Amino acid sequence: MFKKIPRTRLYETVAEEIENAILDGHYEAGSRLPSEQILADQFEVSRNVVREALKVLQERGLVEVVDGSGSFVSLPNHLASSNALGRYIRMMGVTSAIDALYETRRALEGFNARLAAKRATQDQIQVVEECLKQMQENTESGNRWTNADLDFHLAIAKATNNPFQAILLEPLIDQLREVIAEGFGSPGAKGAGLSAHIRLLNCIRSHDAEGAYRAMVEHLDFSEKTIMEAHKENDVSDR
Repeated sequence: MFKKIPRTRLYETVAEEIENAILDGHYEAGSRLPSEQILADQFEVSRNVVREALKVLQERGLVEVVDGSGSFVSLPNHLASSNALGRYIRMMGVTSAIDALYETRRALEGFNARLAAKRATQDQIQVVEECLKQMQENTESGNRWTNADLDFHLAIAKATNNPFQAILLEPLIDQLREVIAEGFGSPGAKGAGLSAHIRLLNCIRSHDAEGAYRAMVEHLDFSEKTIMEAHKENDVSDR
């Protein structure tokens, strides 16, 4: 009839209470939380319990603990989900992960391209243009090229004017920086990449939603193929 009541550690209960207060808007992003001693007095627990609770909240990306200054409510970011996704990818194996990541990217970014073509402001289009310019100026640097490439895709997500699109995309592209850099030196990759990004930008400029969708999906198809081939070649050379 009755279910066993789970035993909850005291610091977990304190962490949950503070988290709820943050999410309910009692503390704004960037604001300082009460001191450990004040929190300990309010919860009627030891400072060690409060300290452990704050560590939990820091791992969740809700709180930043600054030595000597106190604890502050963090601005929302994607790092927690990105780290979790990174651990999952390591368990899956890179080859399986690339296939799954690109399948998700096609679904998410194809929609992003279509929406950005309908909604992007001139200022947002200029941000996309600047990312393309950075790609064109860094054709000799794999890391800079990769960063500019992924910034281009993130700028399109932001140009949808739907904040969730960028939030969903950031953890995915964080995990792709190294594997995209692997494909940087593949024959024809840079030229094809630039052409695809120029085509995408032109479709967004001209508000061609369906053209932008097709350009994005075709670009991601080629990108996945290039990266998979480069990854296989690297695996062979490492043996």
